[in-house]
Amino acid sequence: MRGFIVILLYLAAVAAALHAARRGGGLPAWREPALFIAGSAWIAHALWLAAVIQPIGLAAMGLADSASLLGLVIGAGGLLALVSPRYRVVAAIVLGLAALLAAGTGSIPDQREITAPGWPLATHVVLAMGAAGMFAIALVLVVLLAAQNSQLRSKRPANWLGSLPPVESLEHALFSVIGTGMAALTMAILAGLLFVTDLFQQHLAHKAILALTAWVIFAVLLIGRWRFGWRGRKAAAYTIAGFVVLTLAYFGSKFVLEILLGRHWG
Repeated sequence: MRGFIVILLYLAAVAAALHAARRGGGLPAWREPALFIAGSAWIAHALWLAAVIQPIGLAAMGLADSASLLGLVIGAGGLLALVSPRYRVVAAIVLGLAALLAAGTGSIPDQREITAPGWPLATHVVLAMGAAGMFAIALVLVVLLAAQNSQLRSKRPANWLGSLPPVESLEHALFSVIGTGMAALTMAILAGLLFVTDLFQQHLAHKAILALTAWVIFAVLLIGRWRFGWRGRKAAAYTIAGFVVLTLAYFGSKFVLEILLGRHWG
């Protein structure tokens, strides 16, 4: 029942955000029902996830609950996007993604990943999900930028184009989100070093290699943006590649270990 309420609230927030974008007018955020509905959805999601993982602890989350935590981060991004009138279509897409990820909360039995989890591992998990959430939002922005550029080149641009921010604003938002995600990923990797004792015994070698590869991809993208002004297809290609590698690092590793092999980190 709690899960049904969470999903229903998220979907209502999506509908309200789209309605606000379609109506236009740029009402302040505090006058938009979408903001309060989305806030209620996010709080209900947080309480639901907390109740599910409370008996086992944050560091012992399985695949589905980790995806739900990722959705919680993405939902927070949707809440922030609702504050700006021009980003309400973006917010609707992001909140819909949060609803999708929240739906699986508690659906897959958890595997304890380490025998004695402490604050370094918990910090690593939160930062890793924070980074993944930022890069997921960046992926949404990349897709919207591609659609926007395609429509701008067409002879008959679609009506929804006017609901989006200008290309320059979307690109600025994209690199701001990537920069935030990069900072979180850097701290996640450093926090991970505090609890890793044996990469191979803890089944973490492949995860570490993939996470570092993603870090390098995003670092090259940010340097390219700063030094050479990268944008458009090149920025999109690096963003997609980095997100795919990072997803494989965390969720791909968990899927293979927990679902296919029935093993865990500890």
